[in-house]
Amino acid sequence: SSVGSSASTAPPSVTLPNAAPPLNSDSLRLIQRVPLPEEVTPALEGMRARLQNRDGVHKKPPSPILHACMYGAKTDWGLVRKICSRIASPNYTLEEFNSDLAAFPELNLYLLEERTNTPVGPTQNIVRESSTERVGISSGRSVGDEYQRTIGAFYAIYWLMRLDGDGVDGFSNGVDENWVPIQLTGTEDGRVTQAEKRINFQKNAQWEFFRKLFVDAGLLEEKRVSGLFRTNGVVKMQVCRRRVMSLLALTAFHDIMKMSMILPVVQPEHAPYHGYGAGDTISDHDHALSYILDYY
Repeated sequence: SSVGSSASTAPPSVTLPNAAPPLNSDSLRLIQRVPLPEEVTPALEGMRARLQNRDGVHKKPPSPILHACMYGAKTDWGLVRKICSRIASPNYTLEEFNSDLAAFPELNLYLLEERTNTPVGPTQNIVRESSTERVGISSGRSVGDEYQRTIGAFYAIYWLMRLDGDGVDGFSNGVDENWVPIQLTGTEDGRVTQAEKRINFQKNAQWEFFRKLFVDAGLLEEKRVSGLFRTNGVVKMQVCRRRVMSLLALTAFHDIMKMSMILPVVQPEHAPYHGYGAGDTISDHDHALSYILDYY
C-alpha cells in the first residue's frame, strides 16, 4: 500500500520471519536467488539486536528504523578499493566479488521485512511511527526481491567490466554451483533455462556498444600498449578506479528508500521539503534519499 493511504491495515509484528518453505529444483533453476555471503552475518545480528532494543537509544528521527539499522556502520573503503583494483582481473571471481560487497552496509537494509499480523489504524500512522518493533530481517532462503535486484545490478557491472575475458559468458549464462561462468554446449544444455535464447543473445548482442557505454562513462579507459621502442596498435582496457568506486557506492544505496519502513519524516527545521510539510513522511523514494543526503 502507498504511503499516506487511509485504508486499514496491520502492522508488522516483532517476531522475525521464519525460513520460507523449500523450493523445488525447477523453481530454484528459474529464480536463481543469490545467497547471503557469510561476511554479513555479524552486521545482521547487530541490526537485529538494535531493532529489538526497547530503550530508544538507537531510535532517532527522521527515521528510527534507518538509524537503528545503520548505527555505527561504516563502509569498508579499503575493501571497495580492492574491488576496483581487481574487478577486471581474470583471477577475481564472482564469488569473491559477492563476498566483498559486504563492504557496503547499506545492502543490509534491503533485507528488512515488515510483518503484518495485528489489525491497527491507518497506514499513514504506521509509517510515521516507524516503530522498530514492527520490522524483521529476511531469512536466508527468503532474501528479499530488492536485495536480489540490487545484487543483480552489481553482477551486471562485474561482467560488463570483463568483456575481454569471461564477461560475455557470465552476463549471458550466469555461473554454475562452483561460481564458474557457464559456457553453453547447445540448446539442450540443462544447466540453464532458455538455453536457445541465451545462445542467440550471446551471438547477436552488440557487445561493443556495452563497452562503449562504459568507456563513455569513464569507467574504462582505452590504453595503447607500448612496446620496447614504440607504441603498437594493441588497445587495452584500463579500469578507472575512482569512477568505478563511485558507481559501486551509488548502486549500493540508490534504491534503499524503496523499503517503505525506513522512509524519513520531515523535521520542522527542514520544512517545507519538495512539497512535504513538517511531520510528513516522504513517500517518493528519490526525494526521501535526497532528504537524508541533504540533512543527515
